[in-house]
Amino acid sequence: MTTSSATAASPAGGTQSLERAIALLRAVAARAPDGARLVELMAAAGLSKPTAHRLLTALAREGLVRQDERSRRYHLGPELAALGLIAASPGPAPAGAPGEARPDAPSSAFLRPEYRGGAIALAQLLCDRHARAGGAHPALLHESVAGQTTELSFARLAQDSARFASVLAGLGVGRGDRVAVLLPKGPELLIAALAIWRLGGVYTPLFTTYSPAAISFRLADSGARAVVTNGFLSRKLPAAPDARPPAVVTVEDEEVLGESTDAVLFWSALHTAAPAEHVARYGEDEAFLQIYTSEAEAKPLGVGVPVKALAGIEQYMRVGLDLRDDDIYWNMADPGWAYGAYYGLVGPLLLGRTTIFCDGPYDVRQGYRMLTKFGVTNLTAAPSQVRAWHRAGPLQVPHKLALRIMSVVGEPLPPELITWATQTLKVPLLDQYGQRETGIIIVNRYGIDRSGRDGAPQPDAGSLGRPMPGYRIVVLDQDGREAPVGGAGEIAIDTERSPLFWFEAYSNDAELTARRFRHGPRYYLTGDWAFMDADGAIHYRGRVSDAVLMQQSGAPAETRGEAAGEVLGGRAAAGQGR
Repeated sequence: MTTSSATAASPAGGTQSLERAIALLRAVAARAPDGARLVELMAAAGLSKPTAHRLLTALAREGLVRQDERSRRYHLGPELAALGLIAASPGPAPAGAPGEARPDAPSSAFLRPEYRGGAIALAQLLCDRHARAGGAHPALLHESVAGQTTELSFARLAQDSARFASVLAGLGVGRGDRVAVLLPKGPELLIAALAIWRLGGVYTPLFTTYSPAAISFRLADSGARAVVTNGFLSRKLPAAPDARPPAVVTVEDEEVLGESTDAVLFWSALHTAAPAEHVARYGEDEAFLQIYTSEAEAKPLGVGVPVKALAGIEQYMRVGLDLRDDDIYWNMADPGWAYGAYYGLVGPLLLGRTTIFCDGPYDVRQGYRMLTKFGVTNLTAAPSQVRAWHRAGPLQVPHKLALRIMSVVGEPLPPELITWATQTLKVPLLDQYGQRETGIIIVNRYGIDRSGRDGAPQPDAGSLGRPMPGYRIVVLDQDGREAPVGGAGEIAIDTERSPLFWFEAYSNDAELTARRFRHGPRYYLTGDWAFMDADGAIHYRGRVSDAVLMQQSGAPAETRGEAAGEVLGGRAAAGQGR
């Protein structure tokens, strides 16, 4: 530890920083509702510019202040308002019923003003503000199969995406248009996504292993205006043109360069285009992402993700994944899946963190090489990937890993896998639960024991975890009534008391949408069978249809095998929710 950092961590230094932060908060409050400029806050609090800026950044990160993107003035943040409401309430805050993570927190604590209203500049939120704050900071570290690392900074991402936005605009892409992206993990994927959001479009990821039929369905169902791909994957595009076939942009590779093509060439067009100056603005209920359910279904369901869902994405990154400022974060999920799109692409961009992409099919040795090369401290993976490490044996595990925490999503974890991670990788292995339609809603949280005190993580055996702050999770019986503690039923979200809930309807199936809300608009039904214990932990018991069949046959739900399902990350045993 350096002398300066030791001083900052000392009691005197900590007290001084706290006093300065409080002085800044008072100065911001004194200038409400117009907001305060940085120079005014410096004068009021008697601070230098670097100190004031550092403290304001920390306060903004915690939601205690916010900075208006246009005026650059500082205002009191939503978390401060929430704390004031709690402090003003008579008596102690209620403990809350099982299934309600933070009943004492008002909705405003979860609804950041940046994600609300009708004029949200998404590209600025996800890229441009980070480029202004520290443009050299990497937005992407891309590792090739051969082990070569390339870096894409936020400044370069802002520049290239502005140029590619002009390319897409020239192909007729505008506000509300769907643009499909069929690309492997790489810089072109990030550039294409940001360019789409600059135009007010809807990013539609296509998983690279999809069959031609699956790709054709999604292009037709979404009405995609354009598709961005490469030479190898372009062979999966439908040969027979639709009434209005999408324009095709192809990333240059050996296959493309070796043949003549009518497609627009990605890098050639980008480098000759002038950067788009205008950044489109979205309404909070407008979709910025369109994702589909499994290709195994006869009719995959389209899920439009609105901008207000960013609040839940941020909440999960900070709370569910315990992502800290000094973490090196790696989400191994493919961005063609919802979990990878939400928390491997959008989440890091939203928080100004570095995305790590690794090319090629999954390989255990490659995974360990990535962990050691980049010093990953916060890892999230699919259960199948963790099982592959488990099967590889302890000799494959490097002696020095920087891992602090590892999370998985997709299925209840068997005890042997948790034990292996604890003993061999020396980290807690925490399970998460969610669906494409909701994002992650149930988590096992790191560093919180069952009493809510800081301590060693203690996931409940056989439990999916507890509701993430911002959601009230209940178990409903077959008549739509909330089941008592220990009573089995269907996992549901109480939408009236879940400020982070965002799903409204499937884009292509009104009947299935109605089934989701068959007990009325208050409850969103997941399709998963569970019970809740006295501590509010949810214990998964399978799919509702399977549970009903087992009850009819007289077999107890606890004895039947878990049904195969699908969650955000891919095939799994829990969370299909359809």
